[in-house]
Amino acid sequence: MHPESKTPLGSVTMLPLESARLVLRQMQSTDIDAFMAYRNDPQVARFQSWETFSRTAAAHFLEEQETREPLVPGQWLQIAITLKPDQLLIGDCALKIQAEDQRQATIGITLAKHYQGKGFANEALSLLLSFLFEKLRLHRVQADTDPENTPAWLLLERLGFRREAHFRQSLWFKGRWADEYVYAILREEWSSSHRAP
Repeated sequence: MHPESKTPLGSVTMLPLESARLVLRQMQSTDIDAFMAYRNDPQVARFQSWETFSRTAAAHFLEEQETREPLVPGQWLQIAITLKPDQLLIGDCALKIQAEDQRQATIGITLAKHYQGKGFANEALSLLLSFLFEKLRLHRVQADTDPENTPAWLLLERLGFRREAHFRQSLWFKGRWADEYVYAILREEWSSSHRAP
């Protein structure tokens, strides 16, 4: 941990996190049917790194995530977004604490199509960001998105992220050169305009 940080990552219990409608928790092998349903939706996968998930691949992925230690620098953690009261899986958040500077992190989100446009993505990321900034005391969180994924970057802007870069044709993605938007928010920016949900 960097000497300026006051919170050792290993000393913090991360999951579960709860908001009014959601519980963010570790992925579980029993999530497989709901997980496969949204991960194999072409509209959901359009701007993601995958095309489809076989049952074998999904089972392996969930087993790995179920036993993964949260907050390991340099390692992606997929966090289940579940709906109260039954903890039905409706999507997942991605989190990686940067290995080279543990005061910074990258996040992402995937949400089942039926639950998009209802404020769940905003609620889930607000919950995650509140934890990262208020409990872990991170300095900066960033997120990357395709400029064509308008709902994603509008969500980031509603949360207070700033667009810091527009890289043109910087990524060979699904058979084409794609642009990338890079967004980021600092702890002081989050604290000035948000409270824990």
